[in-house]
Amino acid sequence: MNQQAFSDARNVVSGKDGQIFATTSQGKQVCLGSVTDFQATINVMNKEYQPIGSVLSFAVNTGYSIQLTMNEVVIQDDVLLGELLDEVAQGYMPTFDFQGKLSRRDGSTHRQVFRNCVPDKTVNLLTIAPGTITERKWSFRVNAAPELLDRLTR
Repeated sequence: MNQQAFSDARNVVSGKDGQIFATTSQGKQVCLGSVTDFQATINVMNKEYQPIGSVLSFAVNTGYSIQLTMNEVVIQDDVLLGELLDEVAQGYMPTFDFQGKLSRRDGSTHRQVFRNCVPDKTVNLLTIAPGTITERKWSFRVNAAPELLDRLTR
């Protein structure tokens, strides 16, 4: 019998239990209620090392990077796009801090903070297609180690 299993479905966390907050380089903090999905991933970089006489090759960690991606339904252009276009017009690239939060019915939360995020790769400024909901895809590179503020408990 699996003694570690916890099968009370009331404690399962789903996307409806999440929130995403952004803090702009101007210090404005907002809940991004128009974001339909948000993902933070870590890319671990290793260098292979195989000493002479060893059949086993080893992985030596050389670094990591954090990537944030999200899709935003276009309702208004006030937070992310507004700051991006304002900063680019002045010859700068904006930075953002993001906080992802999951809340369970029992009151426990899981929060992660991602600081010093800069737009990365292609930012979809505007795509219009009849019969679709207009969305803007964002990608950010996180230039600081992520912080875990709260952990879900049972």
